[in-house]
Amino acid sequence: MDWRRKISLEREIVRLEGDKKNGKIKISGSFKITTFQKWCRIGLVFRFSETVKWYEYEPSIGLQFNNYRLSIADHMGKVLFSEKRSFMEFASEFKTTYTGRRFLGRYTATHRGEVAILEFIPPSPGRYELDFDLAADEDFSETGHKRMTSFQELTLYVREGVEPLEGMDYPHKRIDLMKVSDIMTRPIIAEDEDVLVTEIAKDMAERGVGGVVITSASKPAGIITDRDLVSRVLLRNRRASEVKAKEIMSSPLITIEPQTSVKEACELVAERGIKRLPVVENDVLIGVVSIGNILTKKPGCVKKIYNHPEVLSLASRCKQAIRSAVPYFLFRREKREEKGKIAVRDIMTRSTVTEDEDTLVTKIAEDMKELGIGSVVITSKGKPAGIITERDIALKVLLTDKEANGVKAKEIMASPLVTVKPEASVDEVCKLAAKKGIKRVPVVENGSLVGIVSIQDLLRRKPECVREFYF
Repeated sequence: MDWRRKISLEREIVRLEGDKKNGKIKISGSFKITTFQKWCRIGLVFRFSETVKWYEYEPSIGLQFNNYRLSIADHMGKVLFSEKRSFMEFASEFKTTYTGRRFLGRYTATHRGEVAILEFIPPSPGRYELDFDLAADEDFSETGHKRMTSFQELTLYVREGVEPLEGMDYPHKRIDLMKVSDIMTRPIIAEDEDVLVTEIAKDMAERGVGGVVITSASKPAGIITDRDLVSRVLLRNRRASEVKAKEIMSSPLITIEPQTSVKEACELVAERGIKRLPVVENDVLIGVVSIGNILTKKPGCVKKIYNHPEVLSLASRCKQAIRSAVPYFLFRREKREEKGKIAVRDIMTRSTVTEDEDTLVTKIAEDMKELGIGSVVITSKGKPAGIITERDIALKVLLTDKEANGVKAKEIMASPLVTVKPEASVDEVCKLAAKKGIKRVPVVENGSLVGIVSIQDLLRRKPECVREFYF
């Protein structure tokens, strides 16, 4: 990026001068954030003088006084961030210029410098309230030492659209003000542990969700997803109308608290390889956070979620399984220079799994489980004709309480098949997938299946696709 363009993206929102009264400096004011998901910076310009007298020099002197308090609240008065800290301890980490005189047993200096206190991403655009208090004049004494510090001036500024400062010269605090409670979904879809699986499947179909939280004695105890329905009911030849939720739910439940940062939620989702996190407060289920919630509010989490070592390891094992089962597939991905628009052929997964339209659903479910995949392209006379996902199996078979070993692929596959050509741009396929509400798009060339593009492929290479899918 051109440095002139980079600088122009930054904008100073407000500059507040501190008034010194009774040995204290207090700054209160409001500022309005207009950018979306951009770093902001609260910094200060200061000047102070100090006189230090000592009998025996001690390098740590001065780290226990001149405390400041900084808080940020939203327009409703809800405090999003609050910190109390020694200003001298903080300022000592930064380079300052000073002029002073040294003589036996005494040191006098005047310091002047610029220090970034805080870099943050606000929960959303809007107006925020800021309060800053500092003990501007303070004497500190202990055996053998006496130090007097007096601030002459202190100006606080807020900038938005900044590039985060990097390197050892900038050891300031960097925080994310967005909490799980700001992005979670309400109301929550939950069912008792004794509810039959057919009811669970019905709820998932009617609400258009891929998971339901299961409760025991009104407390969250587990979760059931599309994959649970397929692997723990259908593949075990059980009738959904005879199975209770507690028999197949994933437990113990991984939960998160509402005040946890979105960053931590993102890391937990990536580390555990899960798509949903129930939000629990005092043993009460109050919401659910999904990958969709996270990516909508925190597009930057795309890389963290989809490039996490656990996710990449799972993808690698999946490819190894496909390679051993279908050795004739091409797994080599060509390296191309990214000039201009990225084409679908540059990001598609070439290792595609297909099944004939007359294949039994039980066979397809077994293959999906063995290969660790969530979908299979269905062919008719060798040509791609439809697609079956775990959700299709879970809802179209179990919901009707059918015997899976008597259902063929063509009876439940999604058809006609939505496809793209390999030369299509990533932007085009992103818009197509969002418009159709699908997460996988087969790539067809001259009537033959040559690959498949998933939402993961798109988001890894074009994080801005998040808006197309989730807004």
